[in-house]
Amino acid sequence: MSPFIRLFLSLLAIAGLTGCAGITYHAQPPQISINNIRLVEAQLLEQQYELTLRVQNTNDFPFFIKGLSYQLDINGSEFAHGVSKQSLNILPYEEKLLTVSLISNTFGVIKQLQAASTMNNALHFRLKGTVSHGTMNIPASLYSLPFEKEGTLDFSELVK
Repeated sequence: MSPFIRLFLSLLAIAGLTGCAGITYHAQPPQISINNIRLVEAQLLEQQYELTLRVQNTNDFPFFIKGLSYQLDINGSEFAHGVSKQSLNILPYEEKLLTVSLISNTFGVIKQLQAASTMNNALHFRLKGTVSHGTMNIPASLYSLPFEKEGTLDFSELVK
């Protein structure tokens, strides 16, 4: 058998195995929550924050994150968004902290401040996004899974 045919058959077999693996893949998205948020830079039209996320792998196999995109909504309106190409390998039932960048615009901040002044100091937030993951050996992402976390921050409880 010629080397060209042998190479072609090998590549065809690898492509077939990869395709079959995608059919039976049942990963649960990681649990992602906000650990901390810190203002890094404030300019006239845009603010940059450092967002620390707690990422928990609830699967019984390692979960390799290749990147993520995310949006933070406060009281039902978009507050800020971001993307990150940071890689993170999380072992089964393990958690890690991941620090990413978050960008908001001044008009969104003003809108949130106006809404907060009319409320009772409680802020409803929703962090949502998509995690791209695969394996360390393959440079491209194999799968994308959505994630979402909601909660309420009640600042009146902090000042009692």
